[in-house]
Amino acid sequence: MLVKVINPNLTTSNGLNTDHETSGEGLDVAIVKRSQGADRYWVLDAVQYSYAHKGGSVTLAAPINGGITIFDGDKVIWEADIPDFTGVLNFYIPASPDNELQVLLHSGGDNVVGKLNIQTHLESS
Repeated sequence: MLVKVINPNLTTSNGLNTDHETSGEGLDVAIVKRSQGADRYWVLDAVQYSYAHKGGSVTLAAPINGGITIFDGDKVIWEADIPDFTGVLNFYIPASPDNELQVLLHSGGDNVVGKLNIQTHLESS
């Protein structure tokens, strides 16, 4: 088991939040956590994603050309290509106070539906 010890302890003002969104075929999907004011900010803890082919004669062996981009307000703070059908990414990415935190799952291609789940929590500055 991997443990991250933070000293001094961080004050958490809310429990873990889980959000889920599903894209339309061939479309991007995003989850946006709105700003909570100048003294509180969102922290991204984890992202789970999956892609599934819909319709046509495409098989599960067909490649995925997806990706994930994480924004702190308008600024890209993390980005990666996604070549597989499912995955889990664990993070500790805080957004700046007074900024939105956005996680964008890019389209996996034509006839592909993407599913995006994120876990976040609020912290105080």
